[in-house]
Amino acid sequence: MLNSRSLKSRHSTHYPNLSLERLRHVTQILQPHNQTVSSTMATPARTLEGKVALVSGSSAGLGAAIIQELSRRGATVAINYPFPSEESNAESVARSLGAASKSVIIEADISTPDGPSILANKTAEAFGKIDILVNCAGINRMMSLDDPDDSKIEDSWDAIVRTNGRGTFFLTRAALKHLSRQDSRIINIGSSVSRTPGPDSSIYAGTKGMIECYTQCWATELPRKYGCTVNGVAPGLVGTDAFYAAPQAVRDALKPIIEATPVASRVAEAGEVAWTVAMLCEKEAGWLNGLYIPVSGGSSIF
Repeated sequence: MLNSRSLKSRHSTHYPNLSLERLRHVTQILQPHNQTVSSTMATPARTLEGKVALVSGSSAGLGAAIIQELSRRGATVAINYPFPSEESNAESVARSLGAASKSVIIEADISTPDGPSILANKTAEAFGKIDILVNCAGINRMMSLDDPDDSKIEDSWDAIVRTNGRGTFFLTRAALKHLSRQDSRIINIGSSVSRTPGPDSSIYAGTKGMIECYTQCWATELPRKYGCTVNGVAPGLVGTDAFYAAPQAVRDALKPIIEATPVASRVAEAGEVAWTVAMLCEKEAGWLNGLYIPVSGGSSIF
């Protein structure tokens, strides 16, 4: 494992991280969903051998699951964490990949002016190229439009838009300089909330709408120039630790949605979302472009 330090990038918090015990009193519908990918799915062929994958916000949660799945398929991976306090989490993710894996950990905050370019450049310095970019870093703060605290609203707007909106845009722009010109992939992690929003989520939902639009625009703009495809994955509720750590009121509000999920009354496993991302990276997915795929058990259909 290489160690490279220079940037920060907020790890993705599509739905926060909790322990399974804390989730059980919200609903009885969950099974142990916060397992690593390797414990839930058969080991695939190393079909991504020789590919270099950069996943922003990958020191925990969904980003870490995506790193694990891509590495299991043979990819060399760049693990991104936001601040020094997250370094040990990133190192744990790297260790979980096994001795035969190739990885680098990079401290990088994509919400900062220089963060995106440093993250892309450090990945290319370590491995010479980028074949797969997964824009996974994102933050969320639940708050109502009429919250009386103007300062809190302004701070939250700036933080969420800088990370989710600006960070995704400028990391992709920076990565283009290093993107392989054949069979490369750009995958944006959106959210079903961009199509099925709820109360107190307008800032977050708006930034995920930006990411959906980025996906559609770039899917028409970039493939012929850069030999890539551009797709989006839009998870619904995902059983990460952050999801289980959500306030009781939030979890109570989500319970009816979870119970009404058409396929089964549960949230997604992080590994199921990671599998969808990895599928889009396979050579056989080269004719898939411009998709925005909901991974929600049918709770969001679009």
